[in-house]
Amino acid sequence: MSSSTSQNEWLVILPDKTDAEAVSRRLAVRPKHLEAANAKVAEGKINFGGIMLHEHIKEGETPKFKGSVMLLQVETKEEAIEIIKGDIYVDNDVWDLEKFRSALRKAL
Repeated sequence: MSSSTSQNEWLVILPDKTDAEAVSRRLAVRPKHLEAANAKVAEGKINFGGIMLHEHIKEGETPKFKGSVMLLQVETKEEAIEIIKGDIYVDNDVWDLEKFRSALRKAL
């Protein structure tokens, strides 16, 4: 891991687009998204991340994705936004950035 000195953690909530093709776009680039996310984990910039679902995954069915959630460890909101905007889910119109939300937590 990186020797990051940031004491700021940004909880980032990224809803998915709701059009009929959003899930297909997500699934098409998911391996590349996960590869890049794991690299950010190794750099110490992502503490955790995962999908948000409308309901539990049912065997044999495509998950009903709602979006993503991440905890980023960077100093500024601008750095958090830079990471988000550099994600392949943005390039492939998966996340609805108009509905993006974040919250800051400083170390105690």
